[in-house]
Amino acid sequence: AAAQTIDQIANNAPTYLPVWASANERGSAGAPIYSPSFGYYTFSNGVVIVSTANRPNDGDAGGYDTLPEQACAKNILTVGAVNGITNGYAGSNSVVMSTFSSFGPTDDGRIKPDVVADGVNLFSTVATNDSSYPSYSGTSMATPSTCGSLALLTELHNRLYGTNQPMLASTLRGLAIHTADEAGTAVGPDYRFGWGLLNARKAALLVQSNNASGSLAHIKEVRLTGGDYIEFPVVAKGGQPLIVGTAWNDPAGTPPAVSLDPTNRMLVNDLDLRVVAPNGTTNFPWVLNPATPTNAATTGDNIRDNVEQVVISNPATNSIYTVRLTHKGTNLVAGTTGTTNEQWVSFVISGNVAQPAPLLLITSIAMTSSNTVALQWSSVVGRVYQVQHRDDVATGAWSNSTGEISATKTNVAVNLSVPAGVDARFYRVVQLR
Repeated sequence: AAAQTIDQIANNAPTYLPVWASANERGSAGAPIYSPSFGYYTFSNGVVIVSTANRPNDGDAGGYDTLPEQACAKNILTVGAVNGITNGYAGSNSVVMSTFSSFGPTDDGRIKPDVVADGVNLFSTVATNDSSYPSYSGTSMATPSTCGSLALLTELHNRLYGTNQPMLASTLRGLAIHTADEAGTAVGPDYRFGWGLLNARKAALLVQSNNASGSLAHIKEVRLTGGDYIEFPVVAKGGQPLIVGTAWNDPAGTPPAVSLDPTNRMLVNDLDLRVVAPNGTTNFPWVLNPATPTNAATTGDNIRDNVEQVVISNPATNSIYTVRLTHKGTNLVAGTTGTTNEQWVSFVISGNVAQPAPLLLITSIAMTSSNTVALQWSSVVGRVYQVQHRDDVATGAWSNSTGEISATKTNVAVNLSVPAGVDARFYRVVQLR
């Protein structure tokens, strides 16, 4: 239940991203360290069981399935440890796994760790001496540097957008995953390196490019309501992959009764990312098969993870793709306190050409009944708007006709009630953020 508790905490604090070490359990086995009389212990159903036998392997022979419970939480960034790269990243072969970092998958097959970072022979402070530095190894060395890098990304975001528009935790997690450098023996994620080696510089450049675009070309935060979908076009730059990723803070799942490696899925709101090519071909996200953890990632319907990524390896220059996000089921489970039937979703996009934002103006307005007016405007997906009105075109305060509207498509349509006896009413649309 530790992972469930962590997911509940993170989901109720949507701008708080816990960064968790994946642990150092790979290869943990053998005789007790101190004395056979000490043995080892296991804890199950409130009972401590002590054994004097040699400790069994943690996970399988390849080191898979060695994550601790906390590192399996959905709404955190789980970090593994790799060797340092002396001369800088030069391709996936330059990222060498440490001898100890725990591998996934989670019991339900989700991709963990999320990213990896240098965690071998790092200089660190020591509690017993204030004038020297020891050298330590562990995922607890890789995780602090990752956390510090994410803190710098948060500061950059606040500098560009202000502290009143904090980045969602799902955005920060998705950004770290999206901009990670490829690692492992095959393209795509795996259960050893996750999505790759953290690259804070690449992430920072994408944050800056998004701000410069003026149209949220690379990073979007969108509120999805049950029964709706999100859809918007992206223009491929060409000469490089077009990569579209999404992440969301999922409501905490319900753990099954204690058993060995239960496969019950913990994903609650199963969102589906698809990218449709100009010729109508639908591109699917990466998926991994926990039954064969050493196999390379394929593509298909991801039914396990609350992060998905679609890669178009070689798109034509200036070709227009359609990004579409739907959800399974009729409604969405509201995980954050005070919300109903909705899910905030983060998108991170690269390899695309930023397009100018459309002029903010009402494109259509019509009375559809004696007390209802239909209104439409062109929008930027991810922007938040509000419709306001007043009954005198020249004077008077503007009143809110709607609450905050998160644009899920490039055209927003609303129906507004007009009270009886109102002879004239004037409307405007304002962009809140």
